[in-house]
Amino acid sequence: MRSEGEKQKRINEAEGRAIEIQKVAEATAEGIKRIAVSINEKGGTQAVNLRIAEQYLNEFGKLAKINNTIIIPSDLSDIAGMIKAVSSVIKEQAVPSGMADAITT
Repeated sequence: MRSEGEKQKRINEAEGRAIEIQKVAEATAEGIKRIAVSINEKGGTQAVNLRIAEQYLNEFGKLAKINNTIIIPSDLSDIAGMIKAVSSVIKEQAVPSGMADAITT
């Protein structure tokens, strides 16, 4: 009886983890869909560019606080260039689904 109870407990735990993984995957997929729609709305690309710049500066600031020695990109002052590079990647990814015209830099 005890082994059957233990077996059922493990089955229940595994099923619970599987449901949890599925729910997280569904929520992630829904979030990604919403982001894709938002990017294609008016001002969406500019919002993405701003968010990328914010994250870039935030992460770089963290590195500067943590380390005494850091590697600085040769063109650190060209944040606009970095954003343009990321935007081109976004634009390239949009081409297969026919969204290239909706993304402008």
